[in-house]
Amino acid sequence: MEASRTRIVEGASQRVLRLEEEAQAFEVKSHRAILEARKFEARAARLAVKEKRLRGRALAHMSRSKSILERARAMLREEQAVDKEIKFEKSHQRSFEAEAMRQRAKAIDSQAAQFQIAAQDRMRKSSEFRGEAKRLFLEAETAKASI
Repeated sequence: MEASRTRIVEGASQRVLRLEEEAQAFEVKSHRAILEARKFEARAARLAVKEKRLRGRALAHMSRSKSILERARAMLREEQAVDKEIKFEKSHQRSFEAEAMRQRAKAIDSQAAQFQIAAQDRMRKSSEFRGEAKRLFLEAETAKASI
């Protein structure tokens, strides 16, 4: 024979307390999500600054590369063929470095955009948690009022 299982009935005040605790838990989750979103936004901002700095360096490398290239072409017209070859190679190297820095800046810009998207997603989740917390608080208030 099976023993009949007793069912534990939750009292109204216990239900109110449980709902308030759940609402507070959702409130904490929303605050954590907001904090995490703000961290992502700060990181995205730092990456954007870094990207601008790298882009500036890339432009400086490009201008130096063009300058070196112009000097190398001038030396072509002169007798110093060996120096001309070295400077010409340097200009190509600078061009490759500038392109690498541009690509790195694009990657960092892309990463910053990803962090911004993640931050927006966290903000959306935070809003959902806050809405859920408000709903639970209202439910708790309704349960209180019905007591």
